[in-house]
Amino acid sequence: HDNNHDNNHNHDTDHSHSQSQSQSQSQSHSHDHGDDAITFSVEQQNKIDFEVVETVSEPLYQIIRTSAQIVPSQEGEKILTATTSGIVSFENKDIVPGLDVKSGQTLFSIDNDNMADGSLAVRRQEIEAEYNKAKSEYERKQSLAEDKIISESELLDAETEYLKAKKQYENMLQNYPEGKTLHRASITGSIKDILVPNNSYVEAGQPIMTLAQNSKLYLRADLQQKYYPILKDIKTANIKTPDGTVYSLNDLSGRLISYGKTTDVSNPLIPITFEIKNNGSIIPGSFVEIFITAESDKMGIMLPNTAIVEEMGIYCVFVQTCVDSFEKRLITKGVTDGYNTQILAGLKAGEKVVSKGAINVKLAQGSAALDPHAGH
Repeated sequence: HDNNHDNNHNHDTDHSHSQSQSQSQSQSHSHDHGDDAITFSVEQQNKIDFEVVETVSEPLYQIIRTSAQIVPSQEGEKILTATTSGIVSFENKDIVPGLDVKSGQTLFSIDNDNMADGSLAVRRQEIEAEYNKAKSEYERKQSLAEDKIISESELLDAETEYLKAKKQYENMLQNYPEGKTLHRASITGSIKDILVPNNSYVEAGQPIMTLAQNSKLYLRADLQQKYYPILKDIKTANIKTPDGTVYSLNDLSGRLISYGKTTDVSNPLIPITFEIKNNGSIIPGSFVEIFITAESDKMGIMLPNTAIVEEMGIYCVFVQTCVDSFEKRLITKGVTDGYNTQILAGLKAGEKVVSKGAINVKLAQGSAALDPHAGH
């Protein structure tokens, strides 16, 4: 760095000798780096999130950029069905799509006490009668066993029948209170769909609502057939959500599940599926931008997207020529993976480029151009 700095100084010194003596004196106190140099002091750099990276020639990836849909994983969806016919009643007015639920939480009940067959009421009476009978028999045989009138095995049989009837009776009290059948969430997640209106009649076995467990999600995209030869070389993928946030597959503990091996006339595209872990900010059903990366045998330069500045459709970066001096360099962009962009022309390996704070250097260039005292 010091050598480059000295060379720049020597060049400026030699250049100044060719100017008039008065001009040389007026410039001697300014740290001149050339007519096109942009000065951005170390003090200015320290006030912002500023970073410089050195460009390197590295293996490039083939990048497929497309859209994908977030869908719940198959193991993450549960359909709750009516276990008996009757009138469905949601637990409260907050039972709506999108509501977070916990496993075991009561969601709705079905009342069939007023139905013609009254099957639930009859069954409840039978269970209660069986429980009372088994309890009475067990207590009677306990007394007989104490007097050695019956054997221990007979008492054990009576106890087994009693405990079985008791469990059924307690289950009825818990799940069928007041002539209603309670239905609880089978997983922790959220309500995806409600399939029937509240207070409507439903048949036994009829689907009532769908729950989604959003801890794991699928990311599905359809690719053009031309990409098929490189699908076997896929390494990873990056995802850009509608709010502009980019996540790598590693960030979401993701992995490639599968890609289609055949196509048909009705759908000539190739499906590809990734599995990701929901970090709480990804909405099932939404669409995201996906950058699928596959291995390539080409070499080139990649730069963080934050290093590239656009000016009316032209792209540039700022190359550091000295600790506080920068040169604006026009570049030709290639494809991006959401984080980094391939640079096709305008840079060579070993140059130092502003990767964070580039827009501040651009503003410094603008303010210098507008400064009436610049160069005086």
